[in-house]
Amino acid sequence: MFYITILIITGVVVFIIAREAVKAFRHVFCVPEGWAGLVYQHGLYVRRSNAGRHVIWGSGWSVNLVDLRKAFLPVNGQEVLTADDVSLKVCLLVTYQVADPVKAAHETQHWQNDLSYAAELALCTAASGITSEALPGQRAELATQLLACVQPRAAKIGINILAIEVRDISRVTREDAVRVAWC
Repeated sequence: MFYITILIITGVVVFIIAREAVKAFRHVFCVPEGWAGLVYQHGLYVRRSNAGRHVIWGSGWSVNLVDLRKAFLPVNGQEVLTADDVSLKVCLLVTYQVADPVKAAHETQHWQNDLSYAAELALCTAASGITSEALPGQRAELATQLLACVQPRAAKIGINILAIEVRDISRVTREDAVRVAWC
């Protein structure tokens, strides 16, 4: 009887140790539909995982999820100077999709900021060649020009620009300029 008790206790201890060893070396993660998982081991990029349940054996694994669905980035209140030296505030809406999540995660620190800055710079350049009276009537042409300028820069960081729209154009008044100067 004593030997059976020892055998049962030993079996339970071995089972508990084996279960804890499996927990320590088995990593289970799930990548939702429309996302990509970037798999790292000890901080080094290993591979991309698509949607589904994944099991990895070993230690030091981590996963960063990247959204691959279409999204919008508002570029609010960018002040631009037109060809006739009138200051206008222009708001843009950039529609994008992550095409290469590995590039988006590793080529830049914060790709959303890079995308916003690229749109702002393109807007300043494009608006400087148009007069303030002509700008509201040329929204479509301005959007096309911005798209052509921003797309190559975004492609370098793995982002596909689907559209750029001019949402709002307003004249900057003298009071607004003074308020901005004091901020």
